[in-house]
Amino acid sequence: MEQSIQLQVKQDSIWKNKQFIYLLASSVFSSLGASMFLFTQSWYIVTILNLQAAVGFVMIGSTLPQIFLLFIGGVIADRWDKTRLMFWSDLTRVILIFSLVIVLVAYAVIPIFIFVIYAVAFGVLGAFFYPARDSIIPMITEDHNLTKANSLIQGTNQLSMLAGPLVCGVLITLFNFQTTFFIVAILLAAGTLPLYFMRESKVEKERVEGTPLKKELMEGLLYIKGSSLLQGLLLISVLINLIIVGPLFMGLPIFVRNVLDGTALSYSLIEGSLSIGLLIGSIIMFAWNTNRHRGKIALYSLLCLSFSYLLFSQTTTFTTGLASIFLVGGFIQITTLPVISIIQRQVSKEYLGRIMSLMTISSMGLTPISYGVTSMLLTVGLTIQDIMFWSSLILIVVTIGVILSARQIRATH
Repeated sequence: MEQSIQLQVKQDSIWKNKQFIYLLASSVFSSLGASMFLFTQSWYIVTILNLQAAVGFVMIGSTLPQIFLLFIGGVIADRWDKTRLMFWSDLTRVILIFSLVIVLVAYAVIPIFIFVIYAVAFGVLGAFFYPARDSIIPMITEDHNLTKANSLIQGTNQLSMLAGPLVCGVLITLFNFQTTFFIVAILLAAGTLPLYFMRESKVEKERVEGTPLKKELMEGLLYIKGSSLLQGLLLISVLINLIIVGPLFMGLPIFVRNVLDGTALSYSLIEGSLSIGLLIGSIIMFAWNTNRHRGKIALYSLLCLSFSYLLFSQTTTFTTGLASIFLVGGFIQITTLPVISIIQRQVSKEYLGRIMSLMTISSMGLTPISYGVTSMLLTVGLTIQDIMFWSSLILIVVTIGVILSARQIRATH
């Protein structure tokens, strides 16, 4: 199946690009709504149902379907109108949340299996939404604004992750769960409106019918197999998500408690410093908006990320921990954003949905594996500090090897 989508955008300034503004506005509301939903759902399960362990099962219910269906979602994104795919995915989410509000009003307590069903549904919808969103950006944005566009989308997500729990905490305290879920539904509904306007005569499609889905899946894999550049870029994503994410995100509360001898407040401040670092990294890439040497930037930033991670693993004071985890967050964004921009610029448009879905799979799919390996290493007696130290050393060695050998990445703009 081949598809050619061209959104006619001639403006030099990204702020004059109506199509991107529609997408950004949708991302603001949808990301905030999704962040608030996850927090409210988890808090309901913990406080009302008193099933702390069940939170993990609900998250698995959302993650696993998304991992298994993402590549198919990428094929669908390459085959169908991306704006329509995003619109109907988001609208279905809105209907689901409104139905949850009705169930919450009708019944005193929502059983846990209802949340699992909703989590699975959200995971399935995400598998179709995210490949469409990530692959449409280069079709509505000029090449010289790609880094800026990705920085804005990622920065919006980071702000939502920071603001969502705070807003929910206030709403649940002042009102109740029904009101909070209703406001979440309103925010998600607001996110669908810009997507509706994007579809109006802005998208010109050319369809070739009759290509089997299985053949398109294989074509996407063969496309990656034939590109050493894409293989190298996917390796960068794999390194970050396999070596860093598990020990860092799972081990952070353990590190704060056992190494820094911190409290719950200390943990929240460390988490906040990481989130602010991620946000500042997005802002730096937005302001820089480089169109040259993106490959070199990604590789050398990955090396800086490795050393920042090593520094954090060896810190024993709270102040140094705040500073080093801030650097880790910043360099994660400065590494990943150029990688995304390179893929969006280099990959043929008819394959872009599939390739972007693989990028997401390399993140979501490897994260549970990284968590599992970290848990296993902790079980056999290694401390979280040892795990972070050795994983950072492995990352440094592998990154240096990639820098020395990946000539094509270094030369890519």
